[in-house]
Amino acid sequence: MSAGHESDVQRTGHPAIDEALERLDRVDELDLSLHPEEFDAIHGVLRQSLANAGRDEVQGAP
Repeated sequence: MSAGHESDVQRTGHPAIDEALERLDRVDELDLSLHPEEFDAIHGVLRQSLANAGRDEVQGAP
């Protein structure tokens, strides 16, 4: 996170998803020309997480 930017992103317990959401929250800080690449990368993480749903461990889960 950059200085002066406080995230309102709620943690999910899934590290990859949490990082993707943090990246999405910071996308406005990037140059507009980098948005498509960043959205594509975030989408890839979310798609992979969905494909692995139920197989990944959730941090903080009993």
